Amino acid sequence: MLTRKNAAIGPVTVLLCCQIAVAQQPPVALTIAVVQGNGAVNYVNHKPTQVPVVKVADSSGRGLAGAKVSFEAPQSGPSATFKGARMYAGVTGSDGTLKAAGFAPNAEAGAFMVHVVAEYEGQTVDKQIPQNNVAPPAAKSNHHKLALKIAIGCAAVAGFAVILYEQFVAKNKPYGQR
Repeated sequence: MLTRKNAAIGPVTVLLCCQIAVAQQPPVALTIAVVQGNGAVNYVNHKPTQVPVVKVADSSGRGLAGAKVSFEAPQSGPSATFKGARMYAGVTGSDGTLKAAGFAPNAEAGAFMVHVVAEYEGQTVDKQIPQNNVAPPAAKSNHHKLALKIAIGCAAVAGFAVILYEQFVAKNKPYGQR
């Protein structure tokens, strides 16, 4: 029989059992997966084609929203900046991903690592993302295009001159040779 006294105790008991069950669950194992930019090649002093993007997930691969993530580039040598700073920090979105906003390679060519650290519910995990800064390809010379245009122009003039010469000769032959 349900009385006023045990009606109030029932929900409290259920709440306490749920809290104990949650407290006894093992902590979520964190992983960092590189979604974009792993091993990217960046042209020095140019906007990169691939900005580092990471996904913080649990052991089953489910993205974790609200994880704190930091990206850090080397202080010297080949490196990059994030909005002008050596470090960028943010929080993962609903899909567990975060983009290294403002990522830009510096002027020094060479390989380097971007160090990524993620923290979620007291757990921390880190990962290195390899990057490589290279000099941009040399600008292609337009000299070959100019030479080609001149050659085509000369051929057209020569062809036109031959046609005019043949017409001139045909008109200026004596009447008996036409």
